[in-house]
Amino acid sequence: MSARAGFIMCAAGIVLMCAMDAVAKTLGASFTTFQVVFLRYLGAALWLAVWIALTGASWPRRADWWPQLQRAVLLVITASFFFFAVARLPLAIVAALGMTAPVYVTLLGGLLFKERLGLSVFAVLALGACGSAIIVLGGGLQQVVGSTGEPLAWLAAILAPLTYAFTVIALKHHSKREEPAAMTLGQSFLAALLVLPLALGDWPAFDARLAGLSGLIGFLGAVGFLLLVHGLQRLPVAAFAVLDYTALIWAAVFGFVFFHEVPGPQLWVGGPLIIAACILNARLSAGAGGSVETEAAVAEMPEGEASTR
Repeated sequence: MSARAGFIMCAAGIVLMCAMDAVAKTLGASFTTFQVVFLRYLGAALWLAVWIALTGASWPRRADWWPQLQRAVLLVITASFFFFAVARLPLAIVAALGMTAPVYVTLLGGLLFKERLGLSVFAVLALGACGSAIIVLGGGLQQVVGSTGEPLAWLAAILAPLTYAFTVIALKHHSKREEPAAMTLGQSFLAALLVLPLALGDWPAFDARLAGLSGLIGFLGAVGFLLLVHGLQRLPVAAFAVLDYTALIWAAVFGFVFFHEVPGPQLWVGGPLIIAACILNARLSAGAGGSVETEAAVAEMPEGEASTR
């Protein structure tokens, strides 16, 4: 029963995080990327503060402000890349490229912490790179290097999982004593403060629709996070890793329903290659006695991939 509850919570959390991406894409038509990032993290901080106040959970501790600030910087960079890309590219495309994050984590673990990297790891990297190349170039080189401003969006979609991998690496050095809600409240609030100067400027007039969406993006992020954390407490990380791949399906569904996006065949060729690379990477890591991704999964998975945003 506990495992079933964990499965349902994780599945619902993934859906909510994908829905948050759809809201971010909608807001991107009216707000700048930095304004969307600000709304996302300020909203999440406010909703999490309400959660902590109602449940009596732990508040962020002053002693943890420095690691939270470090993560906040990385989260702002990652979310800026992700939301910039998602406003200009199909949701499913950005979600598929985002799935390369666990492979980057393994590579960075080897480069920064001298963890052993065998030839199999580089084979996995090559497989993930092939999947990404098919997705990026499969629709034709002209769509990537054309004059529509999309080259920067493609670059942002590729960089978002890489910068998120640095976020996970940072967690390897940070205390595990922080409660998940307190940790995310602290870093979300600091992320909102960091991005605020970049979000200043001309804001559109808030009508009922924009106001509702602005509150919704933080709500979806906060509730999705809580569901994922509580689900992971009941579900093995390996099982969640497989379930997380359904994010690609949900991204395609939301993209089709709300934005009339019909991804080309390159997504359905490149996407499975990326998923295969992640599965092989997880098995190699498990065989080596664990990985940075696994160590950080319960603490931070909902801020990454479940989503890189």
